[in-house]
Amino acid sequence: MNTLSLRMPDYLKNAVNDVCANEKISINQFIVNALSKVPSEVDALPYRYLITKRDKLQKNSDACIYEIRALSKTRVKEKLSILDDEELVIIQDALCQIVK
Repeated sequence: MNTLSLRMPDYLKNAVNDVCANEKISINQFIVNALSKVPSEVDALPYRYLITKRDKLQKNSDACIYEIRALSKTRVKEKLSILDDEELVIIQDALCQIVK
């Protein structure tokens, strides 16, 4: 991983801090999420994995691989679907690339 120094106006930094505090995420997670936000159809591995709509998942979604380490059981409200074995292997490989 590399370090990035970023300057921004105070009002914007305050807004980012508020969002991060409310979501219980780090500023780093917020910025990486924003920068890696791409249309779901685009291959964004190892940072995101497209999960197509199925079961209770009403629209295509992304698994944010870099956030798996920060997954909190208290923030998960209900199970929407299940990943198959192939999808789990892809996500596991992506996670291993990130945490090397």
